Amino acid sequence: MYEVKKSGRNACQFYTAAMQMESEHKHVLYNELVSAINNEQLMVYFQPVVDAVSGMIVSCEALVRWPRADGSWVAPDVFIPVAEERGLINRVDLLVLQRSLESIRQLNRQLDRPIGLSVNVSPKLLHLRDDDAQQWLRVLEGEHEVAITIEITERVLIDEVGNTSKVLEQIHAAGVNIAIDDFGTGYSGLSYFSRFPVSAVKIDRSFVRDLGQRATQTTLVETILLLARKLGIQVVAEGVETAEQASILRDNNCDFLQGYFISKPIPEKEFMALVMAQQDKNKA
Repeated sequence: MYEVKKSGRNACQFYTAAMQMESEHKHVLYNELVSAINNEQLMVYFQPVVDAVSGMIVSCEALVRWPRADGSWVAPDVFIPVAEERGLINRVDLLVLQRSLESIRQLNRQLDRPIGLSVNVSPKLLHLRDDDAQQWLRVLEGEHEVAITIEITERVLIDEVGNTSKVLEQIHAAGVNIAIDDFGTGYSGLSYFSRFPVSAVKIDRSFVRDLGQRATQTTLVETILLLARKLGIQVVAEGVETAEQASILRDNNCDFLQGYFISKPIPEKEFMALVMAQQDKNKA
């Protein structure tokens, strides 16, 4: 059934030995993930987002990481789909939100200016029953120290079902910003910007990667930036890896930069040290 759904539905699929092995592997991974959540093994890493002009860190994206006891790591693109399939994603996302908020609150109390926080949200959250979604809303509505941005993918807007619009409006009403992640990879139209309370877009790394190398990609990015500016929407460029990419984005009035050129995702203590060092350098 799942294989048919992946292939676009309206088809048939024979059960194979490979499917059996994959099913068994996912079952083992699911049990390990439950244990990791219960034993607080999952970690939150932070990737800085900087002002494109000043280079100052203005916010960060919280990302979940899973280190095993044996020293190995389970990649997010391996365990996140299992969490979504088996109904664990709300626990994982809520854990990331609560832990990252605690860290950024602590950091902001030591800073001259506050750092914002972005958190990815699984499409599953927006399709949850009201009582499940309320868990998130209670956390968001009670937060007054940190400026929070919830990142959703274009696919969420395209596949709008159930409580999507209602939950997004409630999140926005709680004072939380909403950003479209991986912008440009889906098929969203301009109507989505009037139908949903979107305040920012994140240009997908696939567009940023070839900046300066392919004229078409550069023109597409320039067009996205121009459109966003006309609509009063802020833009974060993801996957910035070179000085040339950063320069082109800066010249075209991109608001914020994120990527390995700035910093890879790093543990909480390293991120806090990085922000404090930048503040001390700025004061000197």
